[in-house]
Amino acid sequence: MTRRDKLDIISEILSLCKNKEMKKTRIANVLNLNFQKASEYLDWLMVHDLVHEEKNGIYKTTSAGDALQANLEGLNGGSSEK
Repeated sequence: MTRRDKLDIISEILSLCKNKEMKKTRIANVLNLNFQKASEYLDWLMVHDLVHEEKNGIYKTTSAGDALQANLEGLNGGSSEK
């Protein structure tokens, strides 16, 4: 089993938030991250305006987040491992 790098995790978070209604706990569980790490990544993504949190705790990607996620997928050859 190999460790994922930060860009892989960011790409996976952006993909989840783009395609589904995801709360922080669900993101942590799907990506097999502890809650603290998931919070750190989501906070970083919000500071950089790549995701936003809706009033009901659902995270969604912004247009900038969608563009970054597409670029990251392109770097990985269009395949995201899960």
